[in-house]
Amino acid sequence: MDGEAAERLMNIILQMKINLAHVTATLHQQTFEVQQQLGVIFEGEKKSLQDHVDGIYDKLKECSASLEDYKKRYAALATMREKLILLGAAPSPMPAALPADQVEGVIAWRLQELKSRGKI
Repeated sequence: MDGEAAERLMNIILQMKINLAHVTATLHQQTFEVQQQLGVIFEGEKKSLQDHVDGIYDKLKECSASLEDYKKRYAALATMREKLILLGAAPSPMPAALPADQVEGVIAWRLQELKSRGKI
């Protein structure tokens, strides 16, 4: 192999090395950009999930407040019914009482009711 052919071969190898370095740098840059984009998507989904959890928490607080209001109204209605009976009236029957006093029990009971009816 003469010197000129060796020089051309070395130039080709050098150009290949430069091209490979450029491809590698581009790949690293694109990988970094994809990681950044996925990080943004991840954080958005994470916030969305937290918003859902917060919404569930708010609904549970509302449910608990409604249960307390129900218990007060039920007790007041029972008292009113007893007074009507003492006054000689024949009031209609009381609505069914909730099967539990605690919000956890009421929610579990209601979920079971909805499942048995095919609603959930």
